Amino acid sequence: MDILGLFASINEPVSVSRISQELNAPKSSTYEILETMVNKGFLEFDDNIKKYKPGIKLFEVGTSYLNNTDLTKDTRPYLEKLVNITGETAFLAVPAKGEIVYLDKVEGLSSIRTTASLGMRLPMYITGLGKAILAAYPDEKIVEIMGEIDFEPVNENSIKDLTSLMLNIEQIRKRGYAVDNREREEDVYCIAAPIYDYSNQPIAAISVAGLATRMQEKHATEYSTHLITAAMELSRKFGYKDSQLFT
Repeated sequence: MDILGLFASINEPVSVSRISQELNAPKSSTYEILETMVNKGFLEFDDNIKKYKPGIKLFEVGTSYLNNTDLTKDTRPYLEKLVNITGETAFLAVPAKGEIVYLDKVEGLSSIRTTASLGMRLPMYITGLGKAILAAYPDEKIVEIMGEIDFEPVNENSIKDLTSLMLNIEQIRKRGYAVDNREREEDVYCIAAPIYDYSNQPIAAISVAGLATRMQEKHATEYSTHLITAAMELSRKFGYKDSQLFT
């Protein structure tokens, strides 16, 4: 299980030496486990680079998880509708200990180049999806979640500390949706909104992302109406009773 978790976090082919080092495990026993995983189809070994990478069995297991997740099933039609309206790419993500995990993605005709992929984990403060979820929490919980985080800006637009994040969250609540204006990936502009459940807790977020040159303020304002409507309808489907996303 630790080996599978390592592959999920590293997201690239890995050598047996690095795996044993990362997990502080003997190289010989690590190798035996890896070979069993290869034989079972959970991993593959690339003989050219002498490294291991995820196998088809992992994809099958991941697909099974998605197919049996009501959130993914219920959200998919709304992502597709957003893509049809905007022509941009739509995402679904869920929170996970100060990070988000991407669960679904529907690409539009004007597909953007983004490193975001299904299963990827990213810090909440550096994505529109993550900030949308954070803005749905009380301030005390935001500080609890993000107070111990080491902020690592990836460019000049990234949020650099907790104070800046809290100011950004104030804007999100007033605006009604979150914005990622090239904060993680150059030229990518994203708007996002949270999805709530019956207990008024944010369980996920959806977003529309496109090139910043296309997603100007006019488009973002227009698209945000459809985004908020989708987030509200999904929230009501899960039992949310309030009349707006941020109160």
